[in-house]
Amino acid sequence: MQDVKISNDLEKYLTHVDRYLKYLPISEKTDILSELKSSFYERLISGQSSEEIIAKMPSAKDLAGNYIDDAFVKTNKLSFKTLCKYILFFSYSSLIWLAVIPTLFTLAIGFLLSGVISFAAGIMGFIKGFINISFLDNIKFIFIYYELKGISALIFGILFAIIFTILGILSWKGTVTIIKYLQNKKKNIYYNKI
Repeated sequence: MQDVKISNDLEKYLTHVDRYLKYLPISEKTDILSELKSSFYERLISGQSSEEIIAKMPSAKDLAGNYIDDAFVKTNKLSFKTLCKYILFFSYSSLIWLAVIPTLFTLAIGFLLSGVISFAAGIMGFIKGFINISFLDNIKFIFIYYELKGISALIFGILFAIIFTILGILSWKGTVTIIKYLQNKKKNIYYNKI
C-alpha cells in the first residue's frame, strides 16, 4: 500500500467529501474518510487509474449525503420528545413560509418601488416649480394638504425616497435572515442539535 500514492484528483475528491460531511461527528467522519482512502489504495494496487476510480464514484456531495442519511437513520431514536420537536418545527416553519416571508418580501418590493417613485415625484415637483411644462400641470406632489413645488418638493421627495429605501432594505434583510434561520434550524433538527 505504501508503494502507491493517491493522486491529487483523489485527494481533492476526499477533501470535497470531507467538506460535505461537516455535520457528522469527527470520529465518524474520520472512519468514513479512512475507509474511502483504503478503498482507493486497493483499487490503485489492482491497476485502476485515479480517473477510472473517480468515474465510478458518485459525486462527493451524493456520497456524503448517503453517509449522512445512514448516520441519521442509525443514531436517530424517534421518541415522543423528538416527534414533538419535529412537529413543532415544521408547524411554525410552515406558518412562517406561508405568512411572514411573503409579507416581508411584498413589503420590501413595495418600499423599494415607493422610494423610486418618491424620488421621481420630487424631481418632477422640482422641475414644475421652475419650468412650466404642459404635461406637468396635471401632476401634483401633495404632502398633507399642500402642493409642493420647487426645492421643497425635491427635499421631501429625496427624504421619502431615503426612508422608503431603508424600509425596503430592512424588509429584504429580514426576509433573508428568516430564510437562513429556518435553513440552519432544519439542519440542526436533522442532526439532533435542537
